[in-house]
Amino acid sequence: MNTKKENRNAYKQMKFRIGIFQIKNLTNNKIFLNTSTDLDRAFNSDQFQLKMGLHSNKELQNDWNVLGSEAFEFCVSDELKTKESATEIENKNELKDFFEMQRIELLEKGITLY
Repeated sequence: MNTKKENRNAYKQMKFRIGIFQIKNLTNNKIFLNTSTDLDRAFNSDQFQLKMGLHSNKELQNDWNVLGSEAFEFCVSDELKTKESATEIENKNELKDFFEMQRIELLEKGITLY
C-alpha cells in the first residue's frame, strides 16, 4: 500500500493531455473556447458548473439553462504536443499563444464566440 507522500509524488509525475477544448451550442453554432492542462478533467468540470448554474461565462450559462444540455457538444479542439523538458510555465505560455491563434482563426471564419 502506498503512502500519501508516494501517491502525491506519483500524481506529480503523471502527464496530462494539454490543449484547447470547446463547448458548441448546436442551436446557434456559438462556441465557448477554453484551455486546460488536463483536457480529460476539463469537460467534467465545465459540465458540472453548467449543471449547477455556476459557470463563469454567464452568456453560456444562460443558453444552457434555456436550451438544455442536449443542445451542446463538448469536444477537444486541439491538443498541444509538449516537449518532455518543458516546464509547467513554458507549457502554459505556449498554450496561451496557441489559444489566441485559434481564437483569431475562428473569428476570421465568422464564428461567434462566447
